[in-house]
Amino acid sequence: MSRRIVVTGAGRGIGLGITKKLIEAGNQVWGTARNPEGAAELRDAGAAGVLQLDIGDDASIAAFGPALAAQTDTIDTLINNAGMTSVDLGVDRRAQGPLQTSKPVVMRQIEVNAVGPMLVTQQVRPLLANGSAPVVLNVSSQLGSMVIGAKMPFDVGYNSSKSVMNMITVMSATADPEVTHVAIHPGWVQSDMGGPGAALSVNDSAAGIVSVLAGLTKADSGRFLTWQGNDHPW
Repeated sequence: MSRRIVVTGAGRGIGLGITKKLIEAGNQVWGTARNPEGAAELRDAGAAGVLQLDIGDDASIAAFGPALAAQTDTIDTLINNAGMTSVDLGVDRRAQGPLQTSKPVVMRQIEVNAVGPMLVTQQVRPLLANGSAPVVLNVSSQLGSMVIGAKMPFDVGYNSSKSVMNMITVMSATADPEVTHVAIHPGWVQSDMGGPGAALSVNDSAAGIVSVLAGLTKADSGRFLTWQGNDHPW
């Protein structure tokens, strides 16, 4: 059955890969990009719409809700994929441990990777209320896990931001029982963020995420899953 889906950060990388897989499966997908004019590949993939959204900008988030509502009155799924690492702030990830990093680096990543998606969910929530078996899928990371983070003590801003996203996910599952809220680790992916030496191709990660999404039910709300559908340690 075709679903109406929004994917943030869909102009490149995992977001673009997920969007392509969803469209190929017959879904109607709206993608977001900070610069829609530069998202030709997203548009060519057959997106129902390409909307401007910068999840680090409050005004952009506030404008996104009405812009989406002008194109559709129903959304079945929101995939919060857009995000950043400290590299996007011009610093060395490996030099951003808890004894080296700075407040601006940490707080900006939490603002973009955790608070931004939460605010986007608030904007889309009225449309999800009209949807069928509505889902919010938050693209998190294994680095948001306390178990994994303890073994990889660098880029504390990124790790912390994904931990905050995970907390928001489990709290949303309790506060919003009409919607299935799930966090997912996409794997270490060969994207701009993961780098060319990563273990997974964008295509394989996207295929796994789309497969997991298709099988979600309300019983899964509040879970932290891997791209293979397994529970990830918190």
